[in-house]
Amino acid sequence: MSTHSMLPGRHAHEGPGPVPRGAHPGSRATWAVPAVAAFAFGLYVVFISHENGFSEAGGWLLGLVAAAVSFAVGYALVRGRDRLITEVRAAAFGALFGICMGFLHNLGGGSVLRSAGIGLALGIGMGLTAYYVFYVHEH
Repeated sequence: MSTHSMLPGRHAHEGPGPVPRGAHPGSRATWAVPAVAAFAFGLYVVFISHENGFSEAGGWLLGLVAAAVSFAVGYALVRGRDRLITEVRAAAFGALFGICMGFLHNLGGGSVLRSAGIGLALGIGMGLTAYYVFYVHEH
């Protein structure tokens, strides 16, 4: 029986969020998703910083710090997903995505106001998408 089926008479997804409910706190699924996302984000920060005049060491340091911060926040969100209601969880994922994208735009040379606007727009879009995914999986 598919856990993601929306057909009548089928059981709904066992828990909220994209990571299975049965995953214990130290499981691979709990840390792998934020780790892969943080790795990709950190490498992109390094690429953009090198394209915009940062030194080699400065670009890698900025990428490492950005990856560490995004991993820590992402891990906290995935690990604490059962304690948050759907709306708050979706808003948190949207905020994380919007902040990261606004930071990347600013790092690429965009103004602070334009970067904030792009981050806000993308964060709202991600929050709405996350809400839809979480709502469909829970109901």
